[in-house]
Amino acid sequence: MITGFATLKGTSERLKRCNLPNRESTWFYTSPIAHGTHLGDMNAQDSARYMEAMRYGMANGINFIDTAINYRGMRSERDVGKVLKEMIEKGLIERSEMVISTKGGIIPGDIEANLIPKEYLQKVLIEGNIIQETDLNRVHHQRHVLNPSYYEFAIHESRKHLNLETIDIYYIHNPEISMTVLGPEAFYRQLHSLFSFLEHQVKAGHIKHYGLATWFGLIKDPAEEGFISIEKVLAVAKNVAGEDHHFHFIQFPLNQHMNAGINHKNQEVRGKWLSVLEAARELGIFPTTSAPFNLGNVLVKGTKPSSLLLEVTQNKGILSTMVGMKKVEHVKENMGMFRYDDK
Repeated sequence: MITGFATLKGTSERLKRCNLPNRESTWFYTSPIAHGTHLGDMNAQDSARYMEAMRYGMANGINFIDTAINYRGMRSERDVGKVLKEMIEKGLIERSEMVISTKGGIIPGDIEANLIPKEYLQKVLIEGNIIQETDLNRVHHQRHVLNPSYYEFAIHESRKHLNLETIDIYYIHNPEISMTVLGPEAFYRQLHSLFSFLEHQVKAGHIKHYGLATWFGLIKDPAEEGFISIEKVLAVAKNVAGEDHHFHFIQFPLNQHMNAGINHKNQEVRGKWLSVLEAARELGIFPTTSAPFNLGNVLVKGTKPSSLLLEVTQNKGILSTMVGMKKVEHVKENMGMFRYDDK
């Protein structure tokens, strides 16, 4: 297992050496864009493409990688782990230079074990006494859990896949699914138990920080099912661990078609209505964004992906934007927008 975690010194020096601007959090600096690993087929060909793109990006300054246990049937986490191990062993990067985030909460499949999510749920999670059927919150085909016993299992598996002793950011993945099923009172109550568990994971050195990675949860209207209040989530964290809590990050989609995170004042903070981005800044939470191309839906003929990406990343207060990149040429193009001119 690779020891250590991202540090201010390591991340700052890495970005300076690679001639890239940085985005600052209290604990580390990040590149303006991160390697996202969501889309793609669950096969060796796409794994090879992802790994080649990550090798190039990491060697040239992208120091943030975002993944999830359910991405591509666990292949994405495993791909990230292979590249991290390889590049650290070769001395091309150091652990302190890299920010690694992953997620749990959605029932995954395991392509290596030839298990689709439904089979993984039954054969591994239920028959393994990790969760019970009653722990599941279902919305259509989506299955989500908040039970800490699942996260204990998932964090262990993610650390193993990633070859990491410590994960920098661990997100609860799409918690709005559980919110839709449970309603606010039961959701925030269960979140209290989960945050208590995650604080223990911090003390154990398995994670450094935790947060929420959402799709619609933070950008819906407050009256809609599944809406999550950042202020209330922060109150839960403070109730669990006081001012020393480790709930520090959120993630939400932001692109031309999904711009509610910056334009819709749906989050109430201290009696004021703010956008998600404004609320995060007001509360001291660091936001990252996903889906800059809305899963390809904003890529119309004649539109340059780079211009769409720049439009998103120029919003003040965003720590980093997750970009799925399976080709080295796309990494070069995207990084070229941010690299300082050589003096």
